[in-house]
Amino acid sequence: MKHAPALTTIAAFLCIAAAQPPAPAVKDADWRQPPARDFPLVGGNWANQRYSALDQIDASNVKTLGGAWAIHLEDGNGGNQQATPVVVDGVMYVTTSFQNVFAISAKTGEVMWKYSPQLRGAGGTNRGVAVAEGRVFFAQRDNVLVALDQRTGSVEWKTRLTEQPRAFTSAAPVFCQGLVYIGIAGGEVGVRGQIGAYDARTGREVWTFSTVPAPGERGGDTWEGDSYKHGGGPVWLNPAIDPELGMLYVPVGNAGPDNDGQDRGGDNLFTASIVALDLKSGAYRWHFQEVHHDIWDYDASSAPILADVVYRGQPRKILMHAGKTGFLYILDRATGKPLIGIPERAVRVDARMKTAATQPFPLGDSFVPTCPEPDSLPPGVEGGCIFTPYWDKPVVLAPGTQGGNAWAPSTYSPKTRLVYVPGAVINSAHSVRRQVWNAETQQFQTIGDGVGFNRPTGEPRSGTLTAIDPTTNKIVWQKRTTFPIGTGSGLLSTAGGLLFHGESDGNLVAYDNKDGSVLWSFQTGAGADAPVATFQVDGQQYVAILSGGNQFQLSARGDRLWAFRIGGTVPPAPAPPAPPLRQPAAGRGAQQPPATGAVFVAYYWRAKPGQLDAYNDYIKRVAEPIDEEARRAGVFEEVRTVLPAAGVATDWTHLRIFRLKNMAAADALSAGLDAATARVVPDEATRKANSERSATLRDLVRREVWTELPR
Repeated sequence: MKHAPALTTIAAFLCIAAAQPPAPAVKDADWRQPPARDFPLVGGNWANQRYSALDQIDASNVKTLGGAWAIHLEDGNGGNQQATPVVVDGVMYVTTSFQNVFAISAKTGEVMWKYSPQLRGAGGTNRGVAVAEGRVFFAQRDNVLVALDQRTGSVEWKTRLTEQPRAFTSAAPVFCQGLVYIGIAGGEVGVRGQIGAYDARTGREVWTFSTVPAPGERGGDTWEGDSYKHGGGPVWLNPAIDPELGMLYVPVGNAGPDNDGQDRGGDNLFTASIVALDLKSGAYRWHFQEVHHDIWDYDASSAPILADVVYRGQPRKILMHAGKTGFLYILDRATGKPLIGIPERAVRVDARMKTAATQPFPLGDSFVPTCPEPDSLPPGVEGGCIFTPYWDKPVVLAPGTQGGNAWAPSTYSPKTRLVYVPGAVINSAHSVRRQVWNAETQQFQTIGDGVGFNRPTGEPRSGTLTAIDPTTNKIVWQKRTTFPIGTGSGLLSTAGGLLFHGESDGNLVAYDNKDGSVLWSFQTGAGADAPVATFQVDGQQYVAILSGGNQFQLSARGDRLWAFRIGGTVPPAPAPPAPPLRQPAAGRGAQQPPATGAVFVAYYWRAKPGQLDAYNDYIKRVAEPIDEEARRAGVFEEVRTVLPAAGVATDWTHLRIFRLKNMAAADALSAGLDAATARVVPDEATRKANSERSATLRDLVRREVWTELPR
C-alpha cells in the first residue's frame, strides 16, 4: 500500500520571461487595513486577518461563480502545495513545493516569468512570498532568503539564514518598513529555532532572536543542562505585525525532542509560545506560553491574528491564536496578558517525563473535543484527555498531534466581529520514544523501539468550522466538517458575507458567514488544501487557490492553479478520490504493527540531457560509496539501483530503492545518509562541491515511501 508520495525537486536556475509585468511603483507599503484590490501578503494584511474588503461576490450571486482560468504549474507533478497566491497590481505571485516562483497574469493565467532555484538539499512545503519595494521575497527550503526583481524574476540578492545542517524553512516572509521577517524550522530534529529581520534592499541580517534561550538569557533557566542547544522552537508560519506598537508577534513551535521530555526538564521557553519582539531591534517584549514542557506536539504553529475590539465598553488591541490544544488564546497584544482569563489548572504529572504540574486553560469554549469521543478509541486501548502524560504503554489522546488547529489559517471579519477557526478532530496514540543527542552526528538518536506518537489505524477523521466571539471566547455557531480542516486550506472571509475554504476532496467551497451553510462549491481536481486569496483586476473580483493536495490531509496530488470570477466558463475538473474518513493502515503516521513488513524508500533521479554518462559516473564514484557506508552502519538493509527498461519512456533515469525495517527508519533515512556523507567525505568544502556538481548533472529528485503489507 503506497503512502502519499512526498515529491521534491532540485533544479538549476531558470527564469522564463514572457510578457513582463509593468514596472512597479516603489512606495511605502501600508498593510494595516484589510486588503481590497490586491492581496499583498499571505495573511492579507500585517494583522493576518485574511479578510478582504471586496464585496462584489456575495451570498446573492456566488452561485454564478465559475472558472476564469486554470493552469498546471509543474507539468502535472504534485507535492505538498500550501502556498497562498499573493496578488499585487494585477500580477499573481505563487510558489510550489518544488521551490519554484511564478509571476502570472491574475486576469488571464499567462505565466510572465518563472524562477527555479539551485538548492542545497531537497524541496518541500513552501507557503508563499511577500512583494514590496519592487521585489519578490521568498525563502527556499534550504534556508536561503531570496529577493527577486518583481518585474523580471532575476535575483537581486540571497542571504543564508542558518548553517544548522538539519534546519529548513517553509514559512512565507513578511515585509514591513524596509525589513523582511522570516524564521526557520526543524525543532523535532534538534534545530534551535530563530526569527530574523533582514534589510529588504541588501539582504543584510539586521537582527536574529533565538526562540530557545541560552543560560543567562531570559528563559534560559527553563532548560535542563545543555538541552537548549538542540531544544527546537521552530517558526513554522508567518508572524503578525503591529507597526503602531512596534511589535512583531511570533508563533513558536515544539521542543526537541518532541515526544521525550526526560532530558529537558523545565517549562522549555519559548517553545509552544507566542513571543512579542521589538520590530526594529528584535528585543524581547513579552511572551505567553500555551503549553508548559510540551511532550504532546501541541506547538503554537499557526499564524496569530490581530484585531481591535470593544471589551467591557473599552477599546482593546488583542491577539488571537488558535492552538493544537483546541483552545483559542486571546491576549492583550500590548502586554501579553489574557483578555478574558487563562487560569493555570492542575494536571496529572509524570516525574519520568518531567511534565508540568499545571497548564493554561482559556476560559470559554474549545473548538474541538479535548477528550477522545466515545467511538474513536480502538478496542482495549487506554484513552486520555488533553495533557494526560504517558510512558511506555500507548495512550490515545484528544486533540492529537494533528488535532485542533495545526497550521490552517483562521480569519477575523471586522464586519461580523467574529473569528472563524478551522479545526481537526483526530486522536493520536502516545508512548515514549527515547531520544538522546548524538554529538558526533549532530542529531537525535533513538534508543530502543519506542513508537512515539502516531494515529491509530481505523480512528475517525473529521473537523470543525467554528465562529467565535473574541470578547467572550464563546462559540457563536459551529458545524462538523466531513474532513479534518485544521491542517488544510484554512479560511478567507470577505465583506460579501462569505467564507472560502478548500476541501480535501477537491472542492472549493463558499460558506455563509452567518451560519456556515454551503452556498457554492467547485471541483478543482486535487486536494484543495492551500489557502485561498481574493483580489480585483479591471473592476472584476476574482478568487484563487492552488490545488495540489497535502500528505497530512491524505488528499489527491496535483498542480493546478485556479482563478474564479462571476460568469467564469472554465468547467470543473474531474473529481479525485476522496480522502478516507478513517485513518488508513500504513498511512503516514499510522500505527505500525510489528508484522507490517518491510518499508521501501525510492528516490527517482533524472539526468539532464547530454549528462547521462557523467551522472552515471557520479553515482558510481560518489553516491554508491556513501550508500555502502550507510548500509554498513545500519541505516538501511539493502539498496538497489534500477534503470528504465529499453524503449520505456520515464521521467527518471535512475531509480534507487532502499529497504528498511520500519517507518521510523524511513523518516531517519535522509539523516543517516547525511551522516554517512560526512564520514565518507569529511571535508565540508568537498561535500559542497560534490553537491553542486550533482545539481549541475540532474534536475529531478522525487521520493516515495511504501510498506509491503502482510498478505
